[in-house]
Amino acid sequence: MLWRWHRRCATAAAALLIAAGAGGAAAAEKSFSLTITGAEGARYAGECTLTTAAGEETIELAGVVPRHEEMKAEAVACRIESAGLITVEIAYDGSRSRSTINRGTAHVAVR
Repeated sequence: MLWRWHRRCATAAAALLIAAGAGGAAAAEKSFSLTITGAEGARYAGECTLTTAAGEETIELAGVVPRHEEMKAEAVACRIESAGLITVEIAYDGSRSRSTINRGTAHVAVR
């Protein structure tokens, strides 16, 4: 009888270790750099979606160029609109996504 109880506890403990290991396999968050530049006085508005271990977070952006933001996430995707000439760039460790628009919507993303 004692042996069965010990076996069940050992099985439960192994299942917990496997579950904990699976949770630890999540991708590490990275530091991303977002830069918005353009013609003097160019206004922009949009949002960036940050994918993190906790889920997705959306950050609203609006203002006048230039703008620089540092973000921590596993991946970043942005949609920025402007009635003027702007360049939107997201960079991480040599990977970058850049879009230049003159009236319209810029879509950039980096993982």
